[in-house]
Amino acid sequence: MTIDARWSVFSDDGSERGENMLVADESALPRLVDRLADPAADLARLIHRERPLWDEQQGFFDHDVYATVVEGFGYLSYQDRDHDKAYPVGEAESPGCEFEDDDFPPGAGLPLDTFTAALTEWLQTRERPTNVQWREFDLDA
Repeated sequence: MTIDARWSVFSDDGSERGENMLVADESALPRLVDRLADPAADLARLIHRERPLWDEQQGFFDHDVYATVVEGFGYLSYQDRDHDKAYPVGEAESPGCEFEDDDFPPGAGLPLDTFTAALTEWLQTRERPTNVQWREFDLDA
């Protein structure tokens, strides 16, 4: 099982560099969480390489999963062919945060141990993690 994580890191001078990390076993997940906690790190797109392709001709995967760490909370969004886009029901005091590719509503941030456990479950099962409760949020409401 392998998760391919890709994100940008922004420098003080405004430049941007791409980062990536292949996570082949759960022992690497704490390092990924640490790297995503860097205040200069942007939102990461996570691709599980053992999930099927949605469009084999185009090479599109059947899922959109984004993750980040902001102010000590782990944020995760999940969507696949069986699930509409959803966010975990997290800690009520976790702030919302906005990125170009996804916006996380207030209350969607998870304690880092729960966030890491959700990533571990996804790595092992390829399915939406069940260790958290999921909720679709209307961000325009």
